Amino acid sequence: MICVIPAAGLGTRLRPLTDTTPKEMLPLGGRPVVDAVLDEVRAAGVERIVAVTRAGKEALEAHLRAAGVECVRQAAPLGLGDAIATAEPLVDGGPLCVALPDCLYRTPAVLRSLLEAGPHAVAVEHVPPALVSRFGIVATDGERVTGVVEKPAPEDAPSDLAVAARYVLGPSVFDALREMRPADGGELGLAEALDLLARRERLVAVELPADVPRVDVGTLAAYEDALRAG
Repeated sequence: MICVIPAAGLGTRLRPLTDTTPKEMLPLGGRPVVDAVLDEVRAAGVERIVAVTRAGKEALEAHLRAAGVECVRQAAPLGLGDAIATAEPLVDGGPLCVALPDCLYRTPAVLRSLLEAGPHAVAVEHVPPALVSRFGIVATDGERVTGVVEKPAPEDAPSDLAVAARYVLGPSVFDALREMRPADGGELGLAEALDLLARRERLVAVELPADVPRVDVGTLAAYEDALRAG
């Protein structure tokens, strides 16, 4: 199993901090944020980690390589789906997990649950209506995902279950990504590929346990909250 960490984003929601520092290198608890993700992934039993980066993140790449992580560069910041597709040559036809570095878990329990539920599984959590438009939202039939909608308006959302930044996916996700058309601006989303995958294969939603808090570090306000919480 390989874990892909998409780390090519511009970090615009964390400006001005990210004007000079990659968001994955921002400090939290005396260490770069990305180190918490590496700890989580390795504690879940995943040893090989690939980070998708971009030009301008040389400091992050040096840090990751020193930590035993392989790096591949995304040609341009063209969306999460494109970042996952960029890692395909290194995945080499096998299954993968995906860990978004702007969301931290202090335990490997989430990834372990996804690995047990695979070959296709996503972590989900209930979110209030006001936050639905910030996430990919899943429609479900029991534990099975029947559809995925990216950032819907609350009135259009199929549920209040948001994808919670951790995925386990079989190699057929790359076939789904190849069938996707980029959105306006050229971005290739992952939610659309998951929606297609859910219609063809079994994609399972694994709800976060109540005792596993998710630490959001993807916005300036959330990062400040995480700093205060330690």
